[in-house]
Amino acid sequence: MDKGHSFKIFIGLVVGTAIGIIFNKLSDQAWVNWTIEYVATPMGVAFLRALMMIVVPLVFASLAVGVRTLGSGQNIGLVFGRLGLFYISTTLVAILIGQVLVNAFQPGAGISEELMNTSRAEMASQVASLVEKSSHVNESLWPGLVSAIIPKNILFSFAGGEMLAVIFVSIIVGLGLLHLNNKASDTFTQVLESISDLSILVVGWIMKFAPYAVAALMVTSISKLGFEIIDNLAKYVLVVCVGYLAQLLITYPLVLKFLLKISPIEFYRKASTAMVTAFSTSSSNATIPTTTKVLEEDFNVSKTITNFSVPLGATVNMDGTALFEMVAAIFVAQVFHVDISLVGYISLILLMLFTSIGVAGVPGGSIPILMSAMAMVGIPPEGIALVIGVDRLLDMGRTTVNVTGDMTAALFVKKYFKRKELSK
Repeated sequence: MDKGHSFKIFIGLVVGTAIGIIFNKLSDQAWVNWTIEYVATPMGVAFLRALMMIVVPLVFASLAVGVRTLGSGQNIGLVFGRLGLFYISTTLVAILIGQVLVNAFQPGAGISEELMNTSRAEMASQVASLVEKSSHVNESLWPGLVSAIIPKNILFSFAGGEMLAVIFVSIIVGLGLLHLNNKASDTFTQVLESISDLSILVVGWIMKFAPYAVAALMVTSISKLGFEIIDNLAKYVLVVCVGYLAQLLITYPLVLKFLLKISPIEFYRKASTAMVTAFSTSSSNATIPTTTKVLEEDFNVSKTITNFSVPLGATVNMDGTALFEMVAAIFVAQVFHVDISLVGYISLILLMLFTSIGVAGVPGGSIPILMSAMAMVGIPPEGIALVIGVDRLLDMGRTTVNVTGDMTAALFVKKYFKRKELSK
């Protein structure tokens, strides 16, 4: 991807952040609210919707073709196996980083009872809804995950952008094409390849507007942040952000340098466009087209690999999310003076490790699962009210970590697959 364009996107991020801070301070001005509501927000929403519009056809076409291109069930198993090994390893490292940092810095130790009561009052309705959802998580997690993977109506799932269902159907179609292996399947495969190529082309058009859209998204996000809340929870926010940086600047560079023999500096230079897009959109799914384009054009990763790794990673590989959840859970425990036993810590680690997969099948995202996990080890789930106010800020960071992990995983598969293993 053009590096000049990547720099423009970064400038858009910086300018949008600066304007957002100014607008935050001038939030009582009518013209500021008008600009946010009628200029910045529509621009950002249009960009996000345009990217999301492309995600389903791109993932379906690319993944189905990818399955057929692998040529055998053995190759498919190798790809999934190596991706799974990488995902579990890096997610476990992220969880342990979060656990070490939150216990070392004790961000919940100095939280006043007044702030606890204020947060509970301000977030009462939101927390009540989340508590209701979390109470059903244990009994509905597995059925919900199965329902999310296997669609009752393919068109409905595709229209709703249900990524686990899209991935499942894509794999089934790819396997069907692989086993048919006749003229008709060749023709349909060519159609899917054309859809994939067309999707990437449209992504290129959409990304031309990225510098302006990223600026608009940052204006909207930063202008609505409660800086008073951030000030009160500064230590917690700092611990989470340090954890993100540790994953980005220690874990991934070690993998890149010693396993993949890639310069971390070169990696981040090339990956910057996808990372900035992830940060501004706070959506791994919305970043799928950009991630795919960056991997194929800048890292020379074959479509056979990106077709699998990018959509799968955006759905189940959540290093940043797992790190955040671990810090949030222990932070709340510290606030309420809850002592977590060794068994409790092990339970939290295992729960956070598999939450990244289960979250896709639970309505409402990771927070209900996090609250359920907290309750299982004796941490008051309503304490989540303390961190909801700063979640939007931390969401941008964890999405960036998630997407960076997806790109590193794709390079891992590229490195450890011999060409003959990916032969058609």
